[in-house]
Amino acid sequence: MTDSDTLIRITEEVLRELDRSLGYRRSGATISGACVPTYRDVRTGEDPLYLTSRALVLPVMGILGYDRIPLDLSTGTGRGSDTVLTVVSMNRSLSGASERAVGVMVEDSIPSGIVTDGFRWILIEVFSGRPRISCLSDLRPYYVETLDRDRFKESYSIDREEAELFIDQFSRLPTECTKCCWR
Repeated sequence: MTDSDTLIRITEEVLRELDRSLGYRRSGATISGACVPTYRDVRTGEDPLYLTSRALVLPVMGILGYDRIPLDLSTGTGRGSDTVLTVVSMNRSLSGASERAVGVMVEDSIPSGIVTDGFRWILIEVFSGRPRISCLSDLRPYYVETLDRDRFKESYSIDREEAELFIDQFSRLPTECTKCCWR
């Protein structure tokens, strides 16, 4: 099983969990980007940030090789030994979270940061002493493919090369970027 196959398997698990937590219709709208879940929408009684972290972020961080980074739900930020993780609820803006991650990176001299809403991912790395965005990735097409396959029993297959590139760039073992970075 390739890394991209593992990522697709995770999207299938996430869909089942979002269906359970948000309901069939709200789950589909959230995955498609048409809905920003609120407390009222989450049937399991969870904070939308906690649901995002638990259902979308932690499984992906696991395949990327990161240890569990404790997340402060009041700020959506967690610190590992060499990585800052900042999470916002599904489909929320990442700009404020990026600023928080950079602030923590500078303050605590942490060399890398990840900012995500579970669908969109930003990798921030320190270059020449300054944090800079090094990679952007959007996993939503893989979630939509899984949603289409589940709801309509067929879907347009998304190229797995982008998933492999995401895993290569965001994993604990750095590799040379060929498509998504500005180095």
